Amino acid sequence: MRQTLIVVAIAITAFGCTQKNPAPNNQSKKVDTIAAINRGDVDFNTFFTNKTMRLDYYHTGTAKREHFAVDEVVNDGIWPGSDTKLIDKLELGPYFFEVIDKSSNVLLYSRGFASVFGEWQSTPEADSTWGTFSESLRFPWPMKPVVIKIKKRDSNNKFETIWTTTIDPASRQVNPAEIKHTEKVDVIADNGPVNRKLDIVILGDGYAKTEMEKFRNDAKRLAAALMGVEPFKSRVKDISIRAVETPAEESGVSKPHHGIFRRSPLSTHYSSFDSERYVLSYDNKTIRNVASAVPYDFTVILVNERTYGGGGIYNLYTTVAADNR
Repeated sequence: MRQTLIVVAIAITAFGCTQKNPAPNNQSKKVDTIAAINRGDVDFNTFFTNKTMRLDYYHTGTAKREHFAVDEVVNDGIWPGSDTKLIDKLELGPYFFEVIDKSSNVLLYSRGFASVFGEWQSTPEADSTWGTFSESLRFPWPMKPVVIKIKKRDSNNKFETIWTTTIDPASRQVNPAEIKHTEKVDVIADNGPVNRKLDIVILGDGYAKTEMEKFRNDAKRLAAALMGVEPFKSRVKDISIRAVETPAEESGVSKPHHGIFRRSPLSTHYSSFDSERYVLSYDNKTIRNVASAVPYDFTVILVNERTYGGGGIYNLYTTVAADNR
């Protein structure tokens, strides 16, 4: 696992820096009729409640085309992020989303991100085949209707609006109920209020029911290794880490190149996009639902395997093989 800890650090802190290059995008330009008014970080309590709204949607397309469709809007638990740093000034990643107050056009929240679909667009298959992936945007629960805008870098590396949708939190199509979680949670470090700390959730995949003690030890080992290096080491008291247990019926995850297949709880697998060591999961909603058992800003998925492999998607998750040396 020592070798792949670099993947963890990069995915959490700096992976987006490599995503500034625009992805291929020859689709027709969307007319952007809403100009967001950026007044900087707004007063949180004026516009939001202390819950997390999660917009699940489907991202479909080829190497040169992409379309979006809303799946559902749900309550993802307590808001874990800052209530003062709401506007993303770094603007990293190939995609960027904005939450805009519908009545005033004031920008309320923004974040840069990358996606599994973005990876798909770079594959040879995407030149001739359509792919569909579930994705999610998470942001504070708005009190009033908001416009959601997704942007993508164009050929000049500038963000261009490619999709908008409107969400009314009072709509019957918005589900305010929280999941009744039954997963066991292991608190590795709790260093204070979630809106003032960085919160990391560690999920496990491929750990059999009889291997939960191993998962807990692996999660503690990963946390200790991560907190032992900069930039985390000097900020260890500003970081909380929790692990959520997802016992499997059998040990291990799928490794298609080796003819090994599993039905693990989070559906992580090697051979993502036919790259033998690339470990991802396309089961976005399951991962999101499990992770929401705790407040989290960033997600690490520990894969119960010895085979070298892993991956990282900026502001989504990072994966790492637990027992690779």
